[in-house]
Amino acid sequence: MGHYDDFSIPFKPIFWSFVLCMVLDFIPLGEPFFWLPEFTALLLVYWLVHAPQRIGLFSAFLVGLLMDIGTVAPLGSHALAYCLSSFVIVEHRRQFSMQNYGFQALAVVLVLAANEVVLAAVRWVMEQRFAGWQIFAAPLTAALMWPLLNKIMLYFTNYKRLHR
Repeated sequence: MGHYDDFSIPFKPIFWSFVLCMVLDFIPLGEPFFWLPEFTALLLVYWLVHAPQRIGLFSAFLVGLLMDIGTVAPLGSHALAYCLSSFVIVEHRRQFSMQNYGFQALAVVLVLAANEVVLAAVRWVMEQRFAGWQIFAAPLTAALMWPLLNKIMLYFTNYKRLHR
């Protein structure tokens, strides 16, 4: 599953992967694409598991604030959601990383569904509108993408090491 020294991953691929995911998340696709996951949140889970020495709660908070600004969400809503889910991942990182992709995908569904609940609660308090039950489709899609994301990211983070 990609056990390696956390500091062996340079910061540059982490940074650029977040930039790419945020650009994808900032594209306003509309209602027909409600099933697409929040790529930034999914990537945050990945880096929290695979590079905990580089990415932690403070990073989750900063990434959340950037998401709030980029998606014009109430300031602090993504930051709160990301910090809460990141705390759960950080606390259970070892158990998470030792499981198979099926169990990890189940955990991803739960963590990203909790993100959606926090965001929906903030939306309810701020705008008095319910986001709808379709918000839970995105975490299911993210769970299906989890094994592929792991394979792709492990390939790119180990590319230099493999091709020396």
